[in-house]
Amino acid sequence: MPKICVNIILLLALQFSHGKDWNEYSTDDLIPENWCIDTNLDYSKHILSWQRGVVDKSYYIIDSYRQGALEVGKLYLSGHASFSYYAENTNTSGKFPLLGRFPSQHSSGKSGDEQTIDNLDVAITYAPTNWINVFLHGIYTELEFPGQEEKQIREAFVTLGDLNRFPFYVTFGRKTVDFGNMQSYNPTTHSVTNHYYRVDSDDAVLELGYVQNNFRLALTGIAGGRQLRVADLPESGFLKNFAVSATYDFPEYYGWQVDAGAGYIYNTIYDSNNANHPGVNSQPFLEQHRNGAYDVWLEAKYGNLSLMGEFTQTERGWPATGAAVRAITVQAAYDFNLYDMPSRLSVVYGHGKQGGNGDEYESLQQLAAGLETFITPNLAISAEYLYNKSFVPLIMITRASDQSVEAHTLALSGRLFF
Repeated sequence: MPKICVNIILLLALQFSHGKDWNEYSTDDLIPENWCIDTNLDYSKHILSWQRGVVDKSYYIIDSYRQGALEVGKLYLSGHASFSYYAENTNTSGKFPLLGRFPSQHSSGKSGDEQTIDNLDVAITYAPTNWINVFLHGIYTELEFPGQEEKQIREAFVTLGDLNRFPFYVTFGRKTVDFGNMQSYNPTTHSVTNHYYRVDSDDAVLELGYVQNNFRLALTGIAGGRQLRVADLPESGFLKNFAVSATYDFPEYYGWQVDAGAGYIYNTIYDSNNANHPGVNSQPFLEQHRNGAYDVWLEAKYGNLSLMGEFTQTERGWPATGAAVRAITVQAAYDFNLYDMPSRLSVVYGHGKQGGNGDEYESLQQLAAGLETFITPNLAISAEYLYNKSFVPLIMITRASDQSVEAHTLALSGRLFF
């Protein structure tokens, strides 16, 4: 935390020292245009955001070169830091159902607070020619999965293609798989759908993309075995699993901009009776069968208003619970200027269901209301209130779940981009 605070103070000092208005100066002004190294703040805010640009990175990068936002031959540096203070209260000792956290990160009582580095991200983007670009993304986090390192190379991939000349592209490497939408309007906390179904690869994947006018299609071959998140298949081997995703941007209609998408993944972690992360309280597989999932989503924007809904569900029942795994997210956001500073109000509701009626692990709910303000082009601060109903950890789900749990959380966060 102290190092992050020092960095923020230095950034604000730079802004004042250049004699510009509080909300005019950004780190993009630091590097001369004729240098071979550069930054692009708008690009970084999408490519490194854990809330916005979640699954579309291959397309977003190659399209940024097509649109001229990035220049061939320049090495782009991107950075992001997210740090938060959490104050939590629950009606059941030791059970805090805030999504994306682990039991060791909470107190054993009915209330607790914590300061944490959510993520430190550093990335480079480079295209030596119009037909090839490279992306490398490293992170540091204090919210790592059990058994993982705090420092990780989360994404590293190469994309071949030039959308100005050819509508296809190919990506190879480690990355978040293009499945669903998974974005969240929350300032910091991810959505229920993201929690259940964001697919992160551990092994290299092969993505074939097609872009034509308002339509985009991505087919991703995934290695067999357990991946970092969600994707799983008992058989090992290259390209044994796969995901497909399609997106269409409808023509503007009376001021409304509407995007829709659908996706499918061949097999997920919801395929066996072992409801655990690998190496965490594991138990023998007594039952396992292929269990894919499908996803549909719709986003509509009108002026400063954004609305979105996403639905994801497995094809079959999860052997660990006997029911299909379903995630629903409905969210709304309104963008405005707060004393000339870009701001966003958001409300996000999520519902997850994975059990039968009356089961302790039947369902969970999360309602979040947040306000985020970019006090400078690089630095945002936010406040977020969260209400969580039911304690349903996907690890040890049948042994630790409790439908009677209710919790309230206040998250105060800062996010820094360059």
